[in-house]
Amino acid sequence: MKKINLLLAMLAAVVLGLGWGTVALAFHDGGVAHCDGCHTMHNSEDGQSIIQGGTVGTAGDHLTLGADPSSTCLNCHQGSGSYHIFSNDGSSYKPGGDFYWMTKEFVYVTHGTHTQKASNHGHNVIAADFGLAQDDTLTQAPGGTFQSAWLACSSCHDPHGGKIDKTGPIEASGSYGADPTTVQTGNFRLLGDAGYKAGPGFTFFNRPPIGTTSNNSETDSNHTDYGKGMSEWCANCHTGFLAASVGDHRHPASNTSTLAAGGLATNYNAYVKTGDLTGGAGATAYLALVPFERQIADPTQLSASTTQGPNGSSNVMCLTCHRAHASAFPNSGRWDFETEFPAVDSHPKDTDGGATPGDELNSYYGRDMVALFGEGQRSFCNKCHVKD
Repeated sequence: MKKINLLLAMLAAVVLGLGWGTVALAFHDGGVAHCDGCHTMHNSEDGQSIIQGGTVGTAGDHLTLGADPSSTCLNCHQGSGSYHIFSNDGSSYKPGGDFYWMTKEFVYVTHGTHTQKASNHGHNVIAADFGLAQDDTLTQAPGGTFQSAWLACSSCHDPHGGKIDKTGPIEASGSYGADPTTVQTGNFRLLGDAGYKAGPGFTFFNRPPIGTTSNNSETDSNHTDYGKGMSEWCANCHTGFLAASVGDHRHPASNTSTLAAGGLATNYNAYVKTGDLTGGAGATAYLALVPFERQIADPTQLSASTTQGPNGSSNVMCLTCHRAHASAFPNSGRWDFETEFPAVDSHPKDTDGGATPGDELNSYYGRDMVALFGEGQRSFCNKCHVKD
């Protein structure tokens, strides 16, 4: 069965790569996939266990092909290439990040010895078959009550593609700009809908965001174009971080946190790098290191290839500063929040304890940061705030 599934996956990749494919050829199709792609009825094929190292007749949770839900997901999503989010070297440059960084701990000396813990690089999904374990520090989500012992890929993504307001079978993914008025689309990135049971007794109350994405490596002209609702959806677990429920001690991030205040949209569009405000009106101002939401609910009005900067209606969201899965930096940051000059002083460096050659370049998605921004580049908070 594994050989058959591998051949089917390779054939699908070839078809999509040649440009013959449509969203309908994707495994999930925006909704539930074929059952035996993830589940096994008897956990055996020709007298052998389907699960590597498993025992015939003993399947994973819910008869899954992995020891747990995340392991089942990573059977297909581990490695490099399209739809893969757990590489073996940090080279998966997807918008959500690379779970590779959850396996890396870095030690370096800057005003004393610092340890950059692997568990602080992102969401600690539990995938026993792939060596990913529960968070060793936090017992529940910051700003919320979701337990770290429950965290799996399926805590955020609904593998069955449930959608509360669908009126018929899902015909297309909700991730690539299909018009939901002409076809029934799934939720963006198969994210759990309101009412989704994300953990024992834990139910989502906010709906998934609107967005349009490509599935290639993230660049300034090939990226997710966020519409609206991302922070509200994150608040299903991180409730305390919604702008409407916090005071001045947390950065606003929601549909109401517009960039009109203080001329932040104007700043974003003008800002090219530290000391350079020649960006003009913003036609090429988009920086994938600092994305934003456009406050657009119609996915057909979004574009994964746009380079247009924000307007006054655009807003800050959680993913403006963080990656959804994991990054090379503390707190799943899109850049290193803990250094004054990220182009030259970010960690990891290839010379850090625990680092592998290539980690430094991969941490910024293959960007030569000095060539792009110069040694004097300061924090990318300045893309909006221009305090450098």
